[in-house]
Amino acid sequence: MENHPKNTTSTRIKSKIKVCFKSISKPTTPPDVKPEPHDIRNVLLAGAVLIATVTFQAGICPPGGVWQSDDKLGHKAGRAIYSNKRIPFQIFLLCNTIALTSSSFLLLCLTFRYPYFLEVFIATMSMMGTYGSAIYSVTPYESVSFRLIFLAAPVPIVIRVLIWVFSAVFDYLVVPNEWLKKIGRGRKEPYQ
Repeated sequence: MENHPKNTTSTRIKSKIKVCFKSISKPTTPPDVKPEPHDIRNVLLAGAVLIATVTFQAGICPPGGVWQSDDKLGHKAGRAIYSNKRIPFQIFLLCNTIALTSSSFLLLCLTFRYPYFLEVFIATMSMMGTYGSAIYSVTPYESVSFRLIFLAAPVPIVIRVLIWVFSAVFDYLVVPNEWLKKIGRGRKEPYQ
């Protein structure tokens, strides 16, 4: 019988890939820091609320403000001044929307199964509706911006769900022995 080494190249590669996916799919802490779980949650909640506040404010009151009155150059009252620079304004809208959606999603994840979650959910969805209507009103080319916002808004949620699914599939396909051990049918290694 041949004696196989326990750490073959493919095993080491699989192990490194698994660590990489776990670090992306699960929250981590800095080395040598052992915070309490409620401390981490509180810090994340504070950060999510701060980011949501800043991005919401930037969306409803865009950089440079809005035109105060109609003029002969075609500017209309209530439209974003910054929207004269169409591409940078679109980039601003996309990035701001992704940041708002990410922080709102994090806020919902951190408050899930806690008291008053329904109220937080309703407030968050209402805030997103308010944000969307504000963007619609200050943007001179509403249809383009609104379509981009509808495409950008779910990006953080879709990415997180894909990471969860990919991580589960990866664990199931690449490391099936661990799944079998969890249900009590783990394979015995032939060479130990």
